[in-house]
Amino acid sequence: MLFALQPFGIVLIIVISVALVLLLIGVSYVKAPPNTAFIITGPFKQRTLIGRAGFRIPGLERVDKIPLSLIQVDIKTASAVPTKEFINIFVDGVANIKIDSSPEALAKASQIFLQQNLDGIKAIAKEVLEGNMREIIGQMRLEELVHNRDLFAEKVKDNAMQDMAKMGLQIINLTIQNF
Repeated sequence: MLFALQPFGIVLIIVISVALVLLLIGVSYVKAPPNTAFIITGPFKQRTLIGRAGFRIPGLERVDKIPLSLIQVDIKTASAVPTKEFINIFVDGVANIKIDSSPEALAKASQIFLQQNLDGIKAIAKEVLEGNMREIIGQMRLEELVHNRDLFAEKVKDNAMQDMAKMGLQIINLTIQNF
Protein backbone atom coordinates (compact mmCIF):
# COMPACT_ATOMS: atom_id res chain seq x y z
CA MET A 1 0.00 0.00 0.00
CA LEU A 2 1.47 3.31 -1.11
CA PHE A 3 -0.37 5.69 1.14
CA ALA A 4 -2.12 4.80 4.34
CA LEU A 5 -3.71 7.44 6.51
CA GLN A 6 -3.25 7.25 10.19
CA PRO A 7 -6.26 8.01 12.43
CA PHE A 8 -4.68 11.38 13.26
CA GLY A 9 -4.43 12.26 9.55
CA ILE A 10 -8.10 11.45 8.94
CA VAL A 11 -9.16 13.64 11.87
CA LEU A 12 -6.93 16.47 10.62
CA ILE A 13 -8.48 16.33 7.13
CA ILE A 14 -12.00 16.35 8.61
CA VAL A 15 -11.19 19.33 10.88
CA ILE A 16 -9.67 21.31 8.00
CA SER A 17 -12.64 20.49 5.74
CA VAL A 18 -15.16 21.58 8.39
CA ALA A 19 -13.17 24.78 9.02
CA LEU A 20 -13.14 25.61 5.30
CA VAL A 21 -16.89 25.00 4.98
CA LEU A 22 -17.58 27.21 8.03
CA LEU A 23 -15.29 29.93 6.65
CA LEU A 24 -17.09 29.84 3.29
CA ILE A 25 -20.48 30.09 5.01
CA GLY A 26 -19.23 32.95 7.21
CA VAL A 27 -17.96 34.93 4.21
CA SER A 28 -21.15 34.24 2.20
CA TYR A 29 -23.69 35.07 4.92
CA VAL A 30 -25.16 38.59 4.92
CA LYS A 31 -27.82 39.94 7.25
CA ALA A 32 -29.68 43.15 6.47
CA PRO A 33 -31.15 45.24 9.30
CA PRO A 34 -34.73 46.51 8.86
CA ASN A 35 -33.59 50.07 8.09
CA THR A 36 -31.16 49.14 5.29
CA ALA A 37 -31.65 47.44 1.94
CA PHE A 38 -28.85 45.13 0.81
CA ILE A 39 -28.70 44.97 -2.98
CA ILE A 40 -26.90 41.79 -4.08
CA THR A 41 -25.78 41.90 -7.72
CA GLY A 42 -23.79 39.48 -9.80
CA PRO A 43 -23.95 37.29 -12.91
CA PHE A 44 -27.37 36.04 -11.87
CA LYS A 45 -30.44 38.15 -11.10
CA GLN A 46 -30.37 41.05 -8.64
CA ARG A 47 -31.70 40.32 -5.15
CA THR A 48 -32.73 42.63 -2.33
CA LEU A 49 -32.62 41.86 1.38
CA ILE A 50 -34.47 44.01 3.91
CA GLY A 51 -34.64 42.85 7.53
CA ARG A 52 -33.58 39.30 6.74
CA ALA A 53 -30.51 37.22 6.02
CA GLY A 54 -29.21 35.55 2.89
CA PHE A 55 -26.15 34.26 1.14
CA ARG A 56 -23.98 35.65 -1.61
CA ILE A 57 -21.32 33.99 -3.71
CA PRO A 58 -17.99 35.58 -2.71
CA GLY A 59 -16.07 36.88 -5.69
CA LEU A 60 -19.08 36.68 -8.02
CA GLU A 61 -21.71 38.72 -6.20
CA ARG A 62 -21.41 42.13 -4.65
CA VAL A 63 -23.39 43.64 -1.76
CA ASP A 64 -24.34 47.34 -1.76
CA LYS A 65 -26.36 49.13 0.91
CA ILE A 66 -29.12 51.74 0.66
CA PRO A 67 -30.44 53.41 3.84
CA LEU A 68 -34.20 53.14 4.37
CA SER A 69 -34.30 55.30 7.49
CA LEU A 70 -35.96 58.71 7.76
CA ILE A 71 -33.95 61.58 6.26
CA GLN A 72 -34.63 65.14 7.41
CA VAL A 73 -34.16 67.79 4.73
CA ASP A 74 -34.13 71.53 5.48
CA ILE A 75 -35.69 73.47 2.63
CA LYS A 76 -35.13 77.21 2.37
CA THR A 77 -35.44 79.62 -0.47
CA ALA A 78 -31.93 81.02 -1.04
CA SER A 79 -33.32 84.16 -2.64
CA ALA A 80 -36.64 85.93 -2.40
CA VAL A 81 -39.43 84.32 -4.41
CA PRO A 82 -42.31 86.44 -5.77
CA THR A 83 -45.85 85.43 -4.87
CA LYS A 84 -48.80 85.70 -7.28
CA GLU A 85 -49.02 89.39 -6.26
CA PHE A 86 -45.27 89.93 -6.95
CA ILE A 87 -44.40 90.30 -3.27
CA ASN A 88 -40.99 88.77 -2.59
CA ILE A 89 -40.81 86.37 0.37
CA PHE A 90 -38.39 83.88 1.89
CA VAL A 91 -39.72 80.51 3.10
CA ASP A 92 -38.17 78.01 5.52
CA GLY A 93 -39.44 74.48 5.89
CA VAL A 94 -38.43 70.96 6.75
CA ALA A 95 -39.32 67.69 5.07
CA ASN A 96 -38.94 64.11 6.23
CA ILE A 97 -38.27 61.76 3.34
CA LYS A 98 -37.18 58.15 2.89
CA ILE A 99 -36.35 55.72 0.16
CA ASP A 100 -39.48 53.73 -0.64
CA SER A 101 -39.02 50.02 0.09
CA SER A 102 -41.41 48.75 -2.61
CA PRO A 103 -39.55 46.66 -5.22
CA GLU A 104 -40.19 49.10 -8.10
CA ALA A 105 -39.16 52.18 -6.12
CA LEU A 106 -36.12 50.41 -4.65
CA ALA A 107 -34.98 49.49 -8.17
CA LYS A 108 -35.21 53.17 -9.21
CA ALA A 109 -33.45 54.35 -6.05
CA SER A 110 -30.66 51.80 -6.44
CA GLN A 111 -29.95 53.08 -9.96
CA ILE A 112 -29.68 56.65 -8.69
CA PHE A 113 -28.44 56.47 -5.09
CA LEU A 114 -26.42 53.23 -4.86
CA GLN A 115 -23.06 55.00 -4.58
CA GLN A 116 -24.45 58.08 -2.76
CA ASN A 117 -24.08 58.69 0.93
CA LEU A 118 -26.84 60.23 3.06
CA ASP A 119 -25.65 63.78 2.34
CA GLY A 120 -25.84 63.16 -1.40
CA ILE A 121 -29.41 61.91 -1.11
CA LYS A 122 -30.30 64.95 1.03
CA ALA A 123 -28.79 67.38 -1.49
CA ILE A 124 -30.72 65.93 -4.42
CA ALA A 125 -34.00 65.86 -2.48
CA LYS A 126 -33.42 69.40 -1.23
CA GLU A 127 -33.06 70.75 -4.78
CA VAL A 128 -36.26 69.03 -5.91
CA LEU A 129 -38.25 70.22 -2.87
CA GLU A 130 -36.99 73.81 -3.11
CA GLY A 131 -37.85 73.97 -6.81
CA ASN A 132 -41.37 72.74 -6.16
CA MET A 133 -41.75 75.15 -3.23
CA ARG A 134 -40.79 78.11 -5.46
CA GLU A 135 -43.28 76.97 -8.08
CA ILE A 136 -46.18 76.84 -5.59
CA ILE A 137 -45.22 80.20 -4.02
CA GLY A 138 -45.61 81.80 -7.47
CA GLN A 139 -49.13 80.38 -7.77
CA MET A 140 -50.47 81.61 -4.39
CA ARG A 141 -51.23 84.99 -2.83
CA LEU A 142 -49.30 86.10 0.25
CA GLU A 143 -52.45 86.06 2.37
CA GLU A 144 -53.12 82.42 1.40
CA LEU A 145 -49.56 81.44 2.23
CA VAL A 146 -49.51 83.08 5.66
CA HIS A 147 -53.01 82.10 6.79
CA ASN A 148 -53.01 78.55 5.49
CA ARG A 149 -49.56 77.04 5.86
CA ASP A 150 -50.97 73.53 5.82
CA LEU A 151 -52.56 74.05 2.40
CA PHE A 152 -49.29 75.46 1.08
CA ALA A 153 -47.31 72.53 2.52
CA GLU A 154 -49.81 70.04 1.06
CA LYS A 155 -49.57 71.64 -2.39
CA VAL A 156 -45.77 71.53 -2.28
CA LYS A 157 -45.86 67.91 -1.11
CA ASP A 158 -48.32 66.86 -3.85
CA ASN A 159 -46.34 68.70 -6.51
CA ALA A 160 -42.97 67.29 -5.40
CA MET A 161 -44.26 63.74 -4.86
CA GLN A 162 -44.24 63.00 -8.60
CA ASP A 163 -40.60 64.07 -8.98
CA MET A 164 -39.54 62.23 -5.83
CA ALA A 165 -41.34 59.01 -6.88
CA LYS A 166 -39.31 58.99 -10.11
CA MET A 167 -36.20 58.65 -7.90
CA GLY A 168 -37.69 56.05 -5.56
CA LEU A 169 -38.20 58.55 -2.73
CA GLN A 170 -41.32 59.30 -0.75
CA ILE A 171 -42.20 62.35 1.32
CA ILE A 172 -43.39 61.39 4.78
CA ASN A 173 -44.28 64.93 5.85
CA LEU A 174 -43.48 68.53 5.02
CA THR A 175 -43.79 71.41 7.45
CA ILE A 176 -43.48 75.13 6.72
CA GLN A 177 -41.70 76.85 9.60
CA ASN A 178 -41.26 80.45 8.54
CA PHE A 179 -42.26 83.12 6.05
